[in-house]
Amino acid sequence: MVVTEEALPGRLGRRLWTYLVLNRRRPVGRAELVDALWGEESPDAADVSLNALASRVRSAFARLGDRIALRAASGTYSLALPNDVFVDRERAWVAITHVQAIRRQGRLGDAWSEAIIANEIAARGFLPGEDAPWIESERRALRDIALQALEAVCDAELAQARPLEAERVARRLIATDELRESGYRYLMRAVVMSGNRAQAVSVMDECRRALAAVGAHPSPETERAFKDTLASP
Repeated sequence: MVVTEEALPGRLGRRLWTYLVLNRRRPVGRAELVDALWGEESPDAADVSLNALASRVRSAFARLGDRIALRAASGTYSLALPNDVFVDRERAWVAITHVQAIRRQGRLGDAWSEAIIANEIAARGFLPGEDAPWIESERRALRDIALQALEAVCDAELAQARPLEAERVARRLIATDELRESGYRYLMRAVVMSGNRAQAVSVMDECRRALAAVGAHPSPETERAFKDTLASP
C-alpha cells in the first residue's frame, strides 16, 4: 500500500513528516517542531495548529496499521517506523561513507555502484519550494554527498581504465562546482589516459581561470597533480 504526498495535509504536513523522519530516533520537542514548521512566523495558537497537523499526518498513515506510529508525550512527538524502513537520504549517506572502504578492498565495481546510488539519491534535491535553515542544511549535506559521489565514480572509472567515462563524470563535477579542484584533477588524469596529454594543459588553464575569478589560485595538490600527470608515461 502506498501513501502519496497528496495524502499529507499540504506543505506543512510534508514539512512535519519530513522533519520527524529525519529525527525519528529521538523525541522531538514541540517548540522545535513549531520552529521547523513556521520559523519566526509561527501562529499565535501554534500548539493547537501543531496538534491538528500531527493528527492529520497520523490519519494519513492510519491505513498502514500499526507499522507507523506518531506518538505525543511529555511535550514531545516521536515517530516509530519499522526496522526495515528505507530512508533514501540515509541510504545515500551510508553509500558514500562505505565507498572508500569498499575501494580499499579492491571491489571496484561495488564502489562504483555505491557511488552511483549516492549521487542519484542526493541529486533529487530536498523539499523543493520550501525554505528554512534546517532545509538549507539538508540541501548542503546532500549537495556534498552528490559531489563526493561524483569524485568516487571518477576514481572507479579511472581505476578500471575507462577514461572516457571518467572524463564525462569529471566534466559533470566541474559543471556542478567549478571551484572544486578535484574535478580538474580527475579530468586531467582522464584526458591523459585517453592519450590527449596536451588537453591536460587546457584543463589546468580552465582551473586557474575559474579560481582567479574569485581571487584564488590552484592548491599545491592540484599543481602537483598537473605536473605528475604531464610526467606520467
